[in-house]
Amino acid sequence: MRKVLLFVFLLSFFLSPPPIFSAVTPTTSAISPQPSCDLCGWCNQAVNPKPSNWDACQACIAQPRGYYTVFGCFSTDPTGAPFVQAILTLVVGVAGGIAFLAFLAGAATVLTSTGNPEKLSSGKETIISSLIGLLLILFSIFLLRVVGVDVLQIPGFG
Repeated sequence: MRKVLLFVFLLSFFLSPPPIFSAVTPTTSAISPQPSCDLCGWCNQAVNPKPSNWDACQACIAQPRGYYTVFGCFSTDPTGAPFVQAILTLVVGVAGGIAFLAFLAGAATVLTSTGNPEKLSSGKETIISSLIGLLLILFSIFLLRVVGVDVLQIPGFG
């Protein structure tokens, strides 16, 4: 029965005509005018409310070579300085957030250990590991600034 259904499906798939894609021709009428959107995605400004990130997007695209994304404002500067700075800020922020959440998870494990020595030691290890991770993040930022800015003078690290 499965083979018959598979055969019928494949036969109908290969014998069906290809889809026809047509371009929609814009029509302008007084009843339904076409929406006009700005670069930040605010369409039909007379009807729709302003998006919450519209002001940040406008400030971003006002900069030379500014490009607004979901992750924030990025630049397409050929030197790469603003892009490197934005990526480093994003990566360090995410890593710090993960280390903080690990610290909270370790603290919750210690608080809910109810005297169980294995859970208590596991929570302590998680807390110590997250603090070491935060220190590594801080020292890596310091090392990137010293080596990248002072020694190698790489754009975007300053």
